[in-house]
Amino acid sequence: MPRDTMAGIDYTQTSRRPAWAALPAPVRDRISSELRAPVDLVEPAGGGFTNGFAAVVSGGTQRLFVKAVPATDASIFAAYVREAEVLRALPTGLPVPLLHSADLVLAGGIQWQLLCFEAVDGRMPGQPWTVTDLSAVHQSLLTVQSGLRRLPPGLSGSSMVDEFFGAGSPAGVIDCWGRDGGLPSYLPPLTGQRMSELKALTLLGREALAGDSVLHNDLRADNIIIRHPRGHPGEPAAVFCDWNFLSTGPAWADWVALLVYPRHAGVDVDPWLTESPLSADAHPDHIDSWLAVLAALMVTSGAQPELPTSPLLRAHQRFTARILIEWISERRLWEP
Repeated sequence: MPRDTMAGIDYTQTSRRPAWAALPAPVRDRISSELRAPVDLVEPAGGGFTNGFAAVVSGGTQRLFVKAVPATDASIFAAYVREAEVLRALPTGLPVPLLHSADLVLAGGIQWQLLCFEAVDGRMPGQPWTVTDLSAVHQSLLTVQSGLRRLPPGLSGSSMVDEFFGAGSPAGVIDCWGRDGGLPSYLPPLTGQRMSELKALTLLGREALAGDSVLHNDLRADNIIIRHPRGHPGEPAAVFCDWNFLSTGPAWADWVALLVYPRHAGVDVDPWLTESPLSADAHPDHIDSWLAVLAALMVTSGAQPELPTSPLLRAHQRFTARILIEWISERRLWEP
């Protein structure tokens, strides 16, 4: 029986984005130029947790998926600039939406990063997760892992070990399981012994997350499109979006982080772990370590102030923390 896979969160409606009319005229004009026609239909993207403009726009006989953000929104602007850089360098033939153009547009003295993609006709997986969708994602991830080996040097991002244990690592992640006051009430109850095990698993991440495989590093349902069938048997069914956070680490890290959601939806993910070429050789303790590091990150992030521009982000983080701890408890045979 599928469980509460979304925990009250509709992942197709998590974003709060600017309206088309809020874009400055030079940005709208550049989009019309890319379409070669005036924009006559705008379909805002509902998924994701950022507040940049994102929508499918139509004009004449053309459709594009468009993202735009001003330089005044420093973090999102940098992410869009980075995405353009990565997409230009990715090998051809990967299951990635085609980038038509990436422009800096000056409007009112402010630079805007504009990205125009092919509009992929499809849907978000995980509504709920099914074995069919998971199989499509797995096949595309195998292709992506192979293709990323050919990424030019210098574009692979920082290592996962540095991200979580280096000088700029998220505050509180390493000592998450040793804080005064215990754990938040939304997590399953844990004894002092289990907390100590979680801390040890988290610290094991320095070893577990070492690796030189290039990873997408943000593979969630809202960054995946399952194509609507169009009678093209050679076309990948799952397409991966949002290439902002490349990192290096073990080849199985993206796959394991994604599996937490299908597992919670009632899919038996154990065979997918033990039989997939991505994770078959991964040490079980290393997998548990990655789950513990992720859980610590989500607990720490979920305790931050709510964001008006992304009102469901903290709820998503707390939900993810809970189901990660549930999976660790199951894998390590912890008694309820």
